[in-house]
Amino acid sequence: MLASPFDHLFLLAAASAAAALLSITLCLPSLLLYGLHTYIHPDNPGGDGLRAVLRRPSGPDAPPDPKRRPRSSSASHHRVPGFDDGNAQLLRLRLSDSHLRTRLLFPSFRAAFVASAVALTDLAILRLLLPPDPSPAATTVASVALLAVAHLLLLLSKLSLERSASKRSEKELSFVAGFLGFLSALLIVFVLSPYLFDFELGGVDAGSTKATVSVLAGVLVGLLFVPASRAARAFWLGTDQLRWDLAVVSCGALNQVLLYVAVLAAAAAPLLWVIPVAVVPAGGELMVLRPNVQMYLNEAVVSWYQRLHASRVPDMDYGRAKVFLHNHYLCLVVLQFFAPPVMVLLLIGLSQVRSDLFGGLFFMGDLLHFSDLVKEIALFLAWWIMFAWSILTMSILTLYRFGFLFVS
Repeated sequence: MLASPFDHLFLLAAASAAAALLSITLCLPSLLLYGLHTYIHPDNPGGDGLRAVLRRPSGPDAPPDPKRRPRSSSASHHRVPGFDDGNAQLLRLRLSDSHLRTRLLFPSFRAAFVASAVALTDLAILRLLLPPDPSPAATTVASVALLAVAHLLLLLSKLSLERSASKRSEKELSFVAGFLGFLSALLIVFVLSPYLFDFELGGVDAGSTKATVSVLAGVLVGLLFVPASRAARAFWLGTDQLRWDLAVVSCGALNQVLLYVAVLAAAAAPLLWVIPVAVVPAGGELMVLRPNVQMYLNEAVVSWYQRLHASRVPDMDYGRAKVFLHNHYLCLVVLQFFAPPVMVLLLIGLSQVRSDLFGGLFFMGDLLHFSDLVKEIALFLAWWIMFAWSILTMSILTLYRFGFLFVS
């Protein structure tokens, strides 16, 4: 172990710089999404030598731009003017760094990834290498972790305000879910704690602290509603609950196992609530980030495919718009899948710091009580994020199972 507080700070600075440089130099944010398939609807399907991954059924060897064949008078009578079977196709592209850099909010995703990597690295070093004595190192790590959590929370708030990123009904349901989450948090922190739930947020007389935490918990539920609904749809498509057996939207056996494990772990961890077990669902959500994003992109293909086969003369405008929006808001959805599990890991790491979080602030006196309160709030919020994510995901999957919701 290093003896001097300045040595501790130097080690943290070096580790933070290394984590940031590795993330930027190796393009880790892009590497996380490298190789995923996105889809575009071409304006000129016969150009550039590209082949369609999906097209309207015709002969197996039909060229990309088939010649017009003679039609009977009845077929010509029912044909919609302007519809061309040759244009009813999608092109599949493999994502790379150059593609991702052109997507909306990619700089925000890269900044969130780097900030999270730095904060998690500092927490790991403080936990494993540095002594538990109060020092400026603990204060520095706590500040970095709190800033990273605040950054992710603000990003989720910003994403929820995007007009075309989610339906109006989803925004309204997010508000309802947030209000119900606020009432549930009030019940837990004022009535059920610490008797049923082992959280002590400032003692019996800390009413303002408990009320503030309840408001924050309600806000978190509102922000998590849309990401949880997208995760539920990704599970529904990825595990082929529709029984379509469509190759272009299929998910490999390993990814299906990961999706099942992530959902089951997210449901079990808030009930067990053992700190080492709590890391499992957060890590599981990060492991299924790629399958979730791929299923989000495939969801647009499912919608396009439904419109294509809805009738003999389909209207493809909705399908084209769906494919475009899912391609355009790719990084927004990545952030929604990335932020919740990383926030859980950061908050758990912050709650497990062994020393006084503010012991390095010599000019502010003894803040040990305030440090314990911050740790307890961080622990409660980490549990609350997993609990809310589990409730929302399971509720939406139940609605899918009983036919009240469907993928469209």
